[in-house]
Amino acid sequence: MKTWMAQARDQFRQTSALIGQLDQKGFTPVSTAPTHDTEVRRDHTLAIIERLASWSPEAFEYPLKVFSTGPVFAHGTWAESLDVEVLEDPMVDPEAIIFDLLTHLISERFIPPSNRDLVFVAGHLGLLRTLLSQSQWPPEDISALERNFAEGRFSQAERFVAKRNPNLLPLFRPTPPRAVLSLLDSLPGASTGNNVRALTAVLPSGVDHVPSVLWDLSLTGAFAYYSGLVFALYARGQGEALIKGGRFSVHYQERHWQGAGFTIVLPEWFAS
Repeated sequence: MKTWMAQARDQFRQTSALIGQLDQKGFTPVSTAPTHDTEVRRDHTLAIIERLASWSPEAFEYPLKVFSTGPVFAHGTWAESLDVEVLEDPMVDPEAIIFDLLTHLISERFIPPSNRDLVFVAGHLGLLRTLLSQSQWPPEDISALERNFAEGRFSQAERFVAKRNPNLLPLFRPTPPRAVLSLLDSLPGASTGNNVRALTAVLPSGVDHVPSVLWDLSLTGAFAYYSGLVFALYARGQGEALIKGGRFSVHYQERHWQGAGFTIVLPEWFAS
């Protein structure tokens, strides 16, 4: 019992310090309900948007930088988490703010960062859909593949890809950015040209403190609101991601909400 209480006290102190860093970066806390009448909270993003939607649009100044803390229910258990969101201003790139914060948090947590075997894995729903469309995949097959990835049915998804176009299989495994470009260039009619090069080039500069950056188009995020870039940060030897997030788009109560954010899985973050 004493050991458990000491661990809980230590996590509280570390979480408080983490919240202090967000406060210094201009992020505002938003309280979110852990349950609804029909389900428990599985993520903070929709809960944050639900709370913000109770205010008029004129109440906000963009970019709106917010965060929420508390447990989420996933994989049959509750886990403490901290969720950071940047709601988009048309004149501001939310990913730039998110990557600046992410780089700061990584550098503060892992000093020197080169001593930690961190891996940043990125996917992109827009790139995935463009690639499959240019490879003559019908929309219903693209949607089916995305569902398999989002729900964790990777073996089924891999068989689906192998049956239609086995040359695409390496894109659905962790791959260095340069290898992704080479592979895309080798696919007839599937190259997305300069847009792909710009996309793969932005991540290493956005996560300077991560030794290894990989692309994996099977990373689509578990929630339907993801709409573009998705990413996860891992420490080798730990099964769960330390951080996971991406760009989102949500239509709620006749209003459109979009931006980028990430969730820090606190037990994994503090154990790493």
